[in-house]
Amino acid sequence: MPIRPPTADALQELGDDLYLDLTDEELAIYEELAEDRIESFETVLSYDPESRLGGTEPRERSAGARVPDEADPYNAWVSDCHVEGDPGGDLDGWRVGMKDNVCVAGVEMTCGSQVVEGYVPDRDATVVTRVLEAGADVVGKTNMDDMAMTTTGHSAFGPILNPHDEGHLAGGSSGGSAVAVATGDVDAAIGSDQGGSVRIPAAFCGVVGHKPTYGLVPYTGCIGIEHVIDHPGPIGPDVESVARVLSAIAGSNERAIRDHAPVPVERYEDALDGDVDGLTVGVLDEGFDRDGAEAPVVERASAAVDELADAGATVESVSEPMHLDADDIHSVASSEGMLDAMLGEGLGHGWKAWYNTSWIESFGKFRRAQSDDFPAALKLPLLVGAYTNQRYHSRYYARAMNLTVEMTERYDALLDEVDLLAMPTTVTRPPERDPDRDQYDWLRAEPVVDNTTPFNRTGHPAVSVPAGRVDGLPVGLMLVGERFDDATVLNAASVLESALAS
Repeated sequence: MPIRPPTADALQELGDDLYLDLTDEELAIYEELAEDRIESFETVLSYDPESRLGGTEPRERSAGARVPDEADPYNAWVSDCHVEGDPGGDLDGWRVGMKDNVCVAGVEMTCGSQVVEGYVPDRDATVVTRVLEAGADVVGKTNMDDMAMTTTGHSAFGPILNPHDEGHLAGGSSGGSAVAVATGDVDAAIGSDQGGSVRIPAAFCGVVGHKPTYGLVPYTGCIGIEHVIDHPGPIGPDVESVARVLSAIAGSNERAIRDHAPVPVERYEDALDGDVDGLTVGVLDEGFDRDGAEAPVVERASAAVDELADAGATVESVSEPMHLDADDIHSVASSEGMLDAMLGEGLGHGWKAWYNTSWIESFGKFRRAQSDDFPAALKLPLLVGAYTNQRYHSRYYARAMNLTVEMTERYDALLDEVDLLAMPTTVTRPPERDPDRDQYDWLRAEPVVDNTTPFNRTGHPAVSVPAGRVDGLPVGLMLVGERFDDATVLNAASVLESALAS
């Protein structure tokens, strides 16, 4: 569609929003010059870079349909589909679910939201392409929290139930992916983690969830919250499954134009040698001693660390007081970060990678027509972010981002002394299902994300591995390592997994 030049009235309105006091003479000049400038936009429209991008290989695929309630007792699925993987790959014959914010060409993507319901991507996300190239079949889109904005398991299409106790929730925002793995519907699933959204439901559902090092797995073709914290990650029934999927999806982003060297990758399943002799695990005091922590959960996580010691690892206590403030830092930065993503029509601006133009065009229309249907968990940070941007000129966002640098350096300093950090993935059990609790009440501060959000900001790899149960509900232990040392993190998780199984 050709672009129309702005009128003088439109420029006046825009100038007011930009705090520009434009005279009538200036408006006339800018109207004339803007019309000339529009020719540049026509030049951009004359090219078709989409045709030169990967992700539209002619694989056999069916768009599928919404999964009926009777076939989905835990509300883990949005839709089924079938996209055939390449024969003979490392994941040949695997059934893999994709969180419903990951683009699968020809299959509806809802992001767990009524606002974008009906959007159908025209390209596969990079992680989808890589899973298919590894031989796995993509068999459906898993349910998720509305626009990935909570960690409880509340989709616009109903609560995602915990497979161990339907009176509790699965956690989120990748709750459907975790449930599909826990029930055996799939061999593995892809989730996305912006503040714990892979690790939290993995912990609550008793499966393994890994947030890779930031940048190890491309986010291209996934829909996130803020591109500096978005991580795609695998969820599986055991560590080996997660490691094998990570090997398939890790690697530099072929759709990005970055000037640094390719990211280091390896065969992560080959690193699972079961040996933690000589490994030092730092038990982060502030990760255990938190307001709102449930003693049985903390005790179960502590006992899991003891299993690593029994297996040969050296365990010692470490401390970083800034960890207690990390979620506040994350919250301040996220408010304006999400505002930018919203104004950038769901993707934001300024990152050097491929932009999903069909999503941008659709989301722009959807949000203008149905923003009232966004969840309170999204509206609140947008309002706060707009307020602090306008009244305080992003000074708090800038300070929070600078504190992220400081926080990263502090975790790095700890990891210079120990090989891994250990703490409960969450310090509480899965939240109870409560139909009478409204969406605003769920926004009250709860310590579910306190241990997970820091490492979305810093980019360190972190895995949640089952550590036992409390009152029949799973508990997860989180292990955190140096950036791009995902192999050590996963190997220690594998050792713990074996020790608890024996």
